[in-house]
Amino acid sequence: MTKRNNPKDAWLLDAEVQYKIEEINSRWEVSLVFIDTKDPNHILIKKIEDYRSYRLAEIYAKILQQTAAKDIRGTQKVNKDDYHISKN
Repeated sequence: MTKRNNPKDAWLLDAEVQYKIEEINSRWEVSLVFIDTKDPNHILIKKIEDYRSYRLAEIYAKILQQTAAKDIRGTQKVNKDDYHISKN
């Protein structure tokens, strides 16, 4: 049996939580994206559920995002400059 509180997963406690909605086979699939605030290249994407309409998926995604986030106010953010994205 695997250990439930894996020390490698401790970063999830301080992760920023975003959601992603994409259309797959005429259904809208909701995924939660966990981004490490200390290392923005460390990402975990967890597929949650699929819904019949985009609006329904968006409602559930926002609820799940607030539930999964340690900081419900949303003050834990990843600095967008950490990604070094060039628009060329």
